[in-house]
Amino acid sequence: MRVGVGFSSANDPSAAGQVASEQAVRQSGSPVITLVLTTDNYDQERVLSAVKRVIGNSRLVGACVPGVIVNARLYKRGVGICTVSGEGVEAVTHLQRNISQHSYRKGEKAGEALLEKGGETPGTVLLFPDGFAANISGLLRGLYNVMGPAFEYIGGGSGDNLRFYRTYQFTEEGISSDAVAAAVIRGINFQMCLSHGWRPVGEPLMVTKAKGRKVYEIDGLPALERYSALVGAYDKNDFSCYSMKYPLGLPCAGGEFIIRDPLKAEEDGGILFVTEIPENTIATLMEGDTASLLAAAEEVSKKALNTPAAPKTFMVFDCVSRYLLMGEDFSREMEAIAKNIKAEIPVIGMLSFGEISSISGTPLFYNKTIVAAAGW
Repeated sequence: MRVGVGFSSANDPSAAGQVASEQAVRQSGSPVITLVLTTDNYDQERVLSAVKRVIGNSRLVGACVPGVIVNARLYKRGVGICTVSGEGVEAVTHLQRNISQHSYRKGEKAGEALLEKGGETPGTVLLFPDGFAANISGLLRGLYNVMGPAFEYIGGGSGDNLRFYRTYQFTEEGISSDAVAAAVIRGINFQMCLSHGWRPVGEPLMVTKAKGRKVYEIDGLPALERYSALVGAYDKNDFSCYSMKYPLGLPCAGGEFIIRDPLKAEEDGGILFVTEIPENTIATLMEGDTASLLAAAEEVSKKALNTPAAPKTFMVFDCVSRYLLMGEDFSREMEAIAKNIKAEIPVIGMLSFGEISSISGTPLFYNKTIVAAAGW
């Protein structure tokens, strides 16, 4: 297996796509699968057209993201490309549109299409859902219902540069919004790891009324009222400031927590979350600081790189809310991830609107988390 990584922040979208692709292909040779990550400063069609001219018949998968990570450095503007070639490496892709409508069924349809194109031989499913879409967790359940436990799943929600307006997902089939771009890759082994650095604080609480991403009541009280009392803050206008510091944690097996990120205080006293929270869910308020987040970043790269053979690539999906929370300290998170990565290992990644991993056995959608995978 040969892997190449390229990057360009050229102003012209065609030039950025071409330069980044040429850099990657010079390292990998003619690719079997090409990963494309762009920021929303570009005409996506022109970027993709330029990339396709360079990569030829390679399969293509990717998305528009808030930030591109190349060789453990974050870029807020640019095009990042990862190309993979080698004997035995195989890939198929699928672009499933309109995932907000009947999300579970759309996940099933995506799984059916991937199996029809590539067969049932186990591999790794790389996923880029629209991070603004409703019920991504349902989408993943539908996908898993069709494809099952023989596959591993990894990816991240796409997004824009924090305008929360529109984002794009793409394969060689085309470009869409409200879609999931998916690829099944075979012939590459991946070791995945995830960590977040958040810890529980206070007593458990119960989400007593919720629908989709909106929580109406916590402990039988209006959600905003109860949540604000728990964190000791009451100014609705400052909700984003304190909600970023105090997400909810849903306990799971092994004493770990899945993080759920409050997004917006609603006029009716409810709270809109980034990801769905089922009614009657037990949750705990979580807290973290720079030290705990950085420790999680170092841990995730160290564990992912503990592979039985020398890794040849490293992928990282790092939640955009960690970037917003840490501010200037986020460069230290990149340094913590890079600490365990040898200089010759190409790194590609993104700031994500939610992270996907099947490290628990089934694909789950995470918030405020780092998911990493080393491939060989």
